[in-house]
Amino acid sequence: MTKENHIKVSIELSDDQHETMMAILAEIGFYAFEENPGNLDAYILEADYNDAALQREVSRFFPKLYLKRTVELILSKDWNAEWEKDFQPVRVENFCLVRPPFKPAEPGFSHEVIVFPKMAFGTGHHATTWLVIDQCSRMDFAGKRVLDMGCGTGVLGILACKLGAKEVTGIDIDVWSYENARENAELNQVEQFEVLQGDAEAIPEGCYDIILANINRNVLLADRDKYIAHLVSGGNLILSGIYNFDEAKLADHYQAGGLQQVLRKERNEWVMLAFEKK
Repeated sequence: MTKENHIKVSIELSDDQHETMMAILAEIGFYAFEENPGNLDAYILEADYNDAALQREVSRFFPKLYLKRTVELILSKDWNAEWEKDFQPVRVENFCLVRPPFKPAEPGFSHEVIVFPKMAFGTGHHATTWLVIDQCSRMDFAGKRVLDMGCGTGVLGILACKLGAKEVTGIDIDVWSYENARENAELNQVEQFEVLQGDAEAIPEGCYDIILANINRNVLLADRDKYIAHLVSGGNLILSGIYNFDEAKLADHYQAGGLQQVLRKERNEWVMLAFEKK
């Protein structure tokens, strides 16, 4: 695998603007975020960074904001050190602990997922991943066939395995995520988790009982019909990666495709939508 460098953009920003800024940056290729008081750090592949696009998109939503930022090149070999420096475990109620291998286990959780994040999205720190993990606590995975679209670190697919799924497929278009999800599956000793690189065209033949899709708005809109076609009758589709101002558009789009919305949860202005195929 070709190693790639990354760009870290540190933006001075009030705390109440973080969630909106992350939604904006995710749409233009930023993969990971670290929130600090008065500051947001955002990461993107060096090859994908376009400062003019950054300024243009930010000005659309924050027309009066002076975008004060610093831009730092992170060499590929330094990426893990950058994450390890501040990476903290994520606790989803008493249901699931998500931790890196360099942090100790903690008592009091029903389940644990170990992830070494590298640059892949999906550590549980972001509200969208937290919401899907929380939703998994209300679902029955035993003996189910599960698809994890945009799998990132593989955290959701790995959790599905630990919840009793008989077969789990994770798909991500990003080569780093593909490699990282495979490594994390091995780290968690889940053998029923297959990871593929690609987009919705890579979904294997057949149907799934549960589809988890924590991606971004544009992909969720474009790939609706593929997800529905691969969902069994009575199956569940869980969507996240949705900022609350896009919720109505996504909900209407999927209900127009024949799905019934059964649940909605929100955290820090990000939304999870649960659907059932009748």
